[in-house]
Amino acid sequence: MHHLIALDIEYNYKKNLIYEIDLNGVITFANSNFAEVTGFRREELIGKNHKIFRHPDVPDAIYAKLWYTNNRMKKWFSTLKNIRRDGMYFWSNIHTTPKYDKSNNIIGFIIVHKPASKIDVEEEIELYAQYD
Repeated sequence: MHHLIALDIEYNYKKNLIYEIDLNGVITFANSNFAEVTGFRREELIGKNHKIFRHPDVPDAIYAKLWYTNNRMKKWFSTLKNIRRDGMYFWSNIHTTPKYDKSNNIIGFIIVHKPASKIDVEEEIELYAQYD
């Protein structure tokens, strides 16, 4: 897998970003806004693990908590630092909701990114520092 090199340059965006993943974290859908902000074409995103956007500043424990919560079929909300294809970063308030099939079995997750406020980012940076 191609590893992105993190740059200390923030990318700002205004529109909501939406993507869906299966139970293994593989992207099954991405809206055009998500593709634009991440720097990937939609066709490139489908079939990739969503960890492709994981910024190296995000502690492992944050992602472990995300998967623990998701595997218990709960909604999840947090602020995360993400990485773009070009290495720039973007902050998002992320809301994750389970996705169900017609038999009410969980089949994946719908993830919505909204631009994070300065206060949310500052709080998250403090949280990340606690893991160092």
